Amino acid sequence: MKTFLLTILLFFILQFSVIAGNRDKVKAAEKTISGKITAINGEKIAGVKIIIKETNETFFADLDGSFKMRIKTDKSYSIIIESLGYASVEVKSADLNYFSDFNLKEL
Repeated sequence: MKTFLLTILLFFILQFSVIAGNRDKVKAAEKTISGKITAINGEKIAGVKIIIKETNETFFADLDGSFKMRIKTDKSYSIIIESLGYASVEVKSADLNYFSDFNLKEL
């Protein structure tokens, strides 16, 4: 009986170890990109829309133009940055480091 209980306990410990290990792998496959979006003259632009083209995920910059988003590193994405009254910018995620600043040109 003791051997049976130890076997069951060992089985559950191994299962939780595998689950925890897979969770860490998923986290390792993502990176956080943050930055600030301003006009060419340095003015802050609030509410800038940031779209990941392939997934249609949308993020918004806060009041001072700062943004933060997580992307998967296993693919290359096109990221579109747009705001009313400014020319849109499209960049490849491979061109981004962990921190990126953008200047938008007025139309």
